[in-house]
Amino acid sequence: MKKLLVVVDMQNDFVTGVLGTEEARAIVQPMIEYIKNFDGRVVFTQDTHTKDYLNTQEGKKLPVPHCIERTVGWELIPEIQELPLFMHTFIKPTFGSVALGGYIQNGNYDEVQFCGVCTGICVISNVLLTKAYCPEVPIKVIENLCACVTPESHKTAIEAMKMCQVDIV
Repeated sequence: MKKLLVVVDMQNDFVTGVLGTEEARAIVQPMIEYIKNFDGRVVFTQDTHTKDYLNTQEGKKLPVPHCIERTVGWELIPEIQELPLFMHTFIKPTFGSVALGGYIQNGNYDEVQFCGVCTGICVISNVLLTKAYCPEVPIKVIENLCACVTPESHKTAIEAMKMCQVDIV
């Protein structure tokens, strides 16, 4: 079985930085163990903004500069950087990555799993893009390896993905 794990936006700004949460910090160690033991390919996404972020549509709605390209906040967390993996990362200027969807579609995967942050924004966006690109590929979200702005928004996103026929494990 050809499996893919997509680790969404596990970047310093979302874990310990300006938009970090206790929930995001709590999933780091279990996620690292999961990645180490995953029997398949692992890829990463990186939320990526420029210095003019506050002038963008997103920046006007979320006026907190974060994941500014080539800053410490933009980098994947140290625990991931230390993994002895080939690091394939999808840089994305918005919530979801069209490039990731195309990559998954062309990869002939039998299963795609997702974990990361933020469940209600970037995780759900990438999951639903993948569902659109690959409607017959089983997609799983590892609930206890995802975190959101609040536990309530995490739960809401999980329920929305269930409604879209995504398996929550």
